[in-house]
Amino acid sequence: MEVSTIIFFSLLLCGVKAIHADASLAALAARVRLVEREINLWKQDAVNTDTNLINKFEALESSLKEELTERFLPLLIKPLVKQAITDIMNEDYIGNIITGHVLREVQSVKANVQYTKTQLKTLAEQLRRVERDRDTYRKSLRKQHRRLTKHIRKLQIQLNHTVADLRDARTTTCPLTTAASTDPRPSNTASLAPVTTQDPDPHASTDPSPSTTVPPTPVTTHDSDPHATPSPAAGRRLYSASEDGDLETVKRILAAGHVDINTRGGSWIQTPVMAAAGRGHRDVVEFLVGRGADVSLVDRDGWNVLHWACSGGHLETVKLILSLNVVDINARNIYGQTAVYRARSEGHQRVVEFLVSRGGH
Repeated sequence: MEVSTIIFFSLLLCGVKAIHADASLAALAARVRLVEREINLWKQDAVNTDTNLINKFEALESSLKEELTERFLPLLIKPLVKQAITDIMNEDYIGNIITGHVLREVQSVKANVQYTKTQLKTLAEQLRRVERDRDTYRKSLRKQHRRLTKHIRKLQIQLNHTVADLRDARTTTCPLTTAASTDPRPSNTASLAPVTTQDPDPHASTDPSPSTTVPPTPVTTHDSDPHATPSPAAGRRLYSASEDGDLETVKRILAAGHVDINTRGGSWIQTPVMAAAGRGHRDVVEFLVGRGADVSLVDRDGWNVLHWACSGGHLETVKLILSLNVVDINARNIYGQTAVYRARSEGHQRVVEFLVSRGGH
């Protein structure tokens, strides 16, 4: 019985404990749930607090930024900006000073260069003026020289003509006295005074050489009276007619007599045949040569009849002169010029080719 009682009481005790345990467990569960709710509330409060703190921090940060921007930054930036502007202005000022100095130096150099150019232009103009004056003076001297030479030549020719006219007058008025007082052989020539000149040749391509004297040798025609003295007036007419190519007048003058067929005239003291050849009057040249004109004579500068024909470029006249076989094709004037040289310098290519084919050079 005791054992059963003990067991009974044990079982009862265990049941009570179990009931109490269940009640405790339910209370514990309730407390756990309460704690969980509290924890959740705490968590919610923490989240809310965190959100509020973040919001407050952001508001504070925004406020601080605004405060810095509105109040502190201007105070900090203004001196910096002012200093920066001052530095920039100082740099620009120095740069402007340097630039201004450089510009002034450049302007000074430009002004010096311009002044130098102006001086050079002035000097060049003065030099050109001096050269023009020099050229004008030279031309004037040459003109004066030619004029004086021409006057001297005319005076000399007039003197010769005067002497010849006096001889003509003396022969006409006192023919017997003249014949008795002269050489028994009648003379049909009159010696002209030699002409000396230093006038430069306008046809020559080189500088003229010193003065030369060409004593003309008068020759009478076959129709002239052997007892008559050649008339200077008739000689002048013969020269002019030959120069103009007037063959009929040349024939009449020679037929009338009292004329030197090799009379001299013109600026270069030419013979009529030279004047005709220089202007290409082939018929006059042929007629004069047929009447005894001397084609071997030269003018005051050593030009022969071939020189004059070649200088004028008259090919047919050149052929006629060479056919006479009297003139040396390579004869030179006082400047060392041949007929080929004269033709080439005047641009007469056909005459040059013909002369070269005949041995000219």
